[in-house]
Amino acid sequence: MKIRLICVFILTTFITLKSQNQKLDESLITGNIEQTKDTLCHFYSFNLGDTLIYSVESGDSIVVDWNSYLTKKRNDKIRIVCEKIDKKTGHFFLSYESIDFSGSEFKPLYEEVKRDNHPWLNKKVIIEIDSLGRRYSSQYTDTTSKGFTSGGPFQGSLIQPLGLKCSTKGNSTIIQKDTLNLVENGFQTPKVVQTYLIENMGSVDTLDYECTRIDLSTTGNGEVFVDSKEALFYMTSVLNGHIENYISNKLHLPIWQYFTQEQNFTIELGKGEKTKGFHYTYSIFKLEEYIKGKR
Repeated sequence: MKIRLICVFILTTFITLKSQNQKLDESLITGNIEQTKDTLCHFYSFNLGDTLIYSVESGDSIVVDWNSYLTKKRNDKIRIVCEKIDKKTGHFFLSYESIDFSGSEFKPLYEEVKRDNHPWLNKKVIIEIDSLGRRYSSQYTDTTSKGFTSGGPFQGSLIQPLGLKCSTKGNSTIIQKDTLNLVENGFQTPKVVQTYLIENMGSVDTLDYECTRIDLSTTGNGEVFVDSKEALFYMTSVLNGHIENYISNKLHLPIWQYFTQEQNFTIELGKGEKTKGFHYTYSIFKLEEYIKGKR
């Protein structure tokens, strides 16, 4: 994967929101650039009770200790519901849940294996974000069982940071060393520390929605510790990825996203025993259904 290295000044933006359980008033969202006719404003905004269903098409290629590769094809459905809007901060509390899955796995010299279940199916979590996708808190609704999403502990998330609230085409910003708890990917909690280069790619038509395309180049590190009856290990990964995120200019919701990532991982099994490998993955998120909540 080729990650573009672009030298830019670090731009930052701070946000203070005072919203009711309704669509955000754009005048309450502050940016740090002067708006012109070429300025595009891109942010998340949800009604209380909004329900969004996304289809997710994914593929993986995994190599462990230089053995023969394992390839996976996956089809998921994700449901996101706006459960609450904080009146003081304007933060959104979104439930995030994988509600359907089918997939197959193939390894040379073995028969293809088809699957219709995985351990993280129907496990609902809550994520608190602001209008720029920055995370503030997260929680599990069920901690009685452990497992990971079908794409593993560091699978890409649909909710990505947007950088600036308003910017012109070609404008870039950097978010450095952002620490995330990826509760939507499993329990115990996968954690990543990411640096993002975020670029406004301009306005485009996507699935009959006028959208702003926001590209993200990412690099970082991930870790997760698993302690269960089935397994005991500590996993670390070096992560590099690229995301194309299409946000509706009218609804201010994610419409379509392309995510691709490579992982260089190490699994520590105890007593000095380690195994290493690579995991290449892509995912395509597509909004299939949008049910409006309260205004």
